[in-house]
Amino acid sequence: MRAAGATTMRTCAGCREERPQGELVRLAVVDRAPFLVPDAQRRLGGRGVWVMPERRCLEQAARKGGFARALRRKVAVDPAALGELIAAQLERRLEGLAQGARRARRIAIGADAAKQSLREGRARALWLATDAARREGWEREAARAGVPCVGGADRARLGAVLGRQAVAVAVIEDEGLARAIRQVCDHLVGLRDATGRSNEEPRQPMGQRIEGEE
Repeated sequence: MRAAGATTMRTCAGCREERPQGELVRLAVVDRAPFLVPDAQRRLGGRGVWVMPERRCLEQAARKGGFARALRRKVAVDPAALGELIAAQLERRLEGLAQGARRARRIAIGADAAKQSLREGRARALWLATDAARREGWEREAARAGVPCVGGADRARLGAVLGRQAVAVAVIEDEGLARAIRQVCDHLVGLRDATGRSNEEPRQPMGQRIEGEE
């Protein structure tokens, strides 16, 4: 019997390293093409395979037989296309988590609200756009408050996730939501290399504010 509180470990089908389950993504095995279906919320039954959400691991699993072993057959798997499928599901998962945080009023959006949340000790994570002005200053604020920073999205994307035009910074005020959002964002950062896409924009000069930014 696994000890209470013990971390579940999984082996990556690509690099073959054993890592905590939360650091990998699950792919459910299905009977027809594409044969592997992303299962970000781990709700699909049947057999599954775990892989690190990184370009090298997807490619290694496709090239060296990690996926074939899970499928129990020789099937050509396109790692780039699979990375796109995983990223798309994770994006939907991220939007759902953000909507849940908004409905529960456990997220403070915009610079003023974020500062107040940090000051009052309600912050559990700082969600910071990759192209936010005063980025280093915000990182210092988070360090002083003892909360982690979540990244991986520019102002436009962060705003879209949060239902606004453009958002530079937000504070997540729920521990579980902060942990889940951070995990999804970390996975998406790793997958951007796999899909060849990036949502980062050139950083604005320090202190410059764009129209609609919070």
